[in-house]
Amino acid sequence: MLNDERKNRILEALSEKGRVLSAELVNNLGVSEDTIRRDLKDLADAGLLKRVHGGALPVGKIIFQFSKREKQSATEKNAIAKRAASFIKDRQVIFIDGGTTTAQVAAHLRPDLVATFITNCLPTAMRLSELPRLDVRVLGGKVVPDMLLTFGPQTIREISSIQADLCLISMECLDLQYGATVSNYDDSLVKQAMMERSAESLVLAEGQKFNRVSPYKVADISAISTIITDTSIEEKHLEAFRKKGSSILIA
Repeated sequence: MLNDERKNRILEALSEKGRVLSAELVNNLGVSEDTIRRDLKDLADAGLLKRVHGGALPVGKIIFQFSKREKQSATEKNAIAKRAASFIKDRQVIFIDGGTTTAQVAAHLRPDLVATFITNCLPTAMRLSELPRLDVRVLGGKVVPDMLLTFGPQTIREISSIQADLCLISMECLDLQYGATVSNYDDSLVKQAMMERSAESLVLAEGQKFNRVSPYKVADISAISTIITDTSIEEKHLEAFRKKGSSILIA
């Protein structure tokens, strides 16, 4: 079997099963462990999969620029944001992170809502500020131009001084074994801090983000109060997560 053909077979198996095991690839493709190890490394270097112990998982899409991310899966993000907005009550203190899905929440809030929102996302702060009865606070730190987010030690310190009722967190990837993950280290620290300082955590993620993994872990799936997703989630992923006790709502 040719090198490229073998790698295509690996990617096909990954697409069908959601993960591949090195031992199974050795048997199915009739090659050595070293060959499979090299193939997985080459595919990982090309950004086509994520190597993990004993095999590989699909990789999350890494796009940092806010305006580009916002255009992806716009309909799904809007539906998820609308469902998330229904959880917000008067007088609550809410962390809302820098995701493009959470940025859509402002459009679905009641005009007379009285609440405090704390965010590290500049576009989200601007949208929330259009609602006259909201108290909107932006976390300090270094502004990352492409992402339009604030990160850094100051951001974490400010989060640690607040006890929130609720946090709304966008997530890049969700996997039962590897948890909730993202592709930016500083972003993972902010999300972790917000979840730790909140009584309840809502994770917002489109269906295509399940059974995928990014490099930096935010939390175990068991630490998430509720996951809000959309109808594009595959039934097998929905069943697997619910069997493990995850609370998943379909927007």
